Amino acid sequence: MIRTMLKIVLISILTLSFTACENKYEKKQKEEKEVKFTPKLPMPEWDELGKSKLNGYTGNWHKAKEDPIPAMKIGYAYSEELKDYEKAIQWYKYADSMIPLGENSYFACYAYQQLKQYEEAIKWCKNSIDLKWDKAIVLLGTVYEDYTKYDKAIEFYKKSFEKTNDKIAANNLGYIYSKKIKDYKEAEKWYKEAIKLDNYQSYNSISSLYHKNLKDDIKASAYSIAVINTEYTKSSVLEVLQNKWHIPIETIKKGYELQLKSDEFPIKFRGDLGL
Repeated sequence: MIRTMLKIVLISILTLSFTACENKYEKKQKEEKEVKFTPKLPMPEWDELGKSKLNGYTGNWHKAKEDPIPAMKIGYAYSEELKDYEKAIQWYKYADSMIPLGENSYFACYAYQQLKQYEEAIKWCKNSIDLKWDKAIVLLGTVYEDYTKYDKAIEFYKKSFEKTNDKIAANNLGYIYSKKIKDYKEAEKWYKEAIKLDNYQSYNSISSLYHKNLKDDIKASAYSIAVINTEYTKSSVLEVLQNKWHIPIETIKKGYELQLKSDEFPIKFRGDLGL
């Protein structure tokens, strides 16, 4: 579940980043009166599948002969619409041969990550960071995490958090410390940092940490209850607390009171639990 949520968030970051890249670049291009670039690599071959499946493929293909942004768009479409990461990488490399852009290297890093070619992913993420694209710092952390190099993942998640106050980096640190390093106090610390930044998934994660590892079912109940009516329904929360974790009703009630009274909880559920 946690990895699925991180994947969803990462896709959202990719989408937002691409939109920002396009707007910034197009503004710059207009200011410079249609700057044209000469690619150093041959253009990827015409693809009939891409033509039939990808929105705007034909127009972007013609523009990509001398402009890296349409080339990047095509690569992104192959990645996200067709899940053809190898073809996407061809377009990212072609775009990079015109002019290196942090955003383009970021997308290439992600595509290599999906192919589990981690050394290549690391190279492209580092290129992106060198080009001042800060979103690549947390992405590099996820690459190292997938590569099971947890010390390096922690290093880059912390860098991302320090530089951008990134709630995803904080949540991921909690996950690694909890599930991989088994340092539960550090996990608790980082989940709380993510919670301060309104990462709702971290409430669920820290609740599990308290129940399974720190053996504190009052806090486990409190963190689960606090997010009722946000991303979680009352029935789904009580299903976990009562039927999956078998926490006594009196303990759940104490958790309800704790989340109401303590400043530890940025959000609170004030409704009736029906217990």
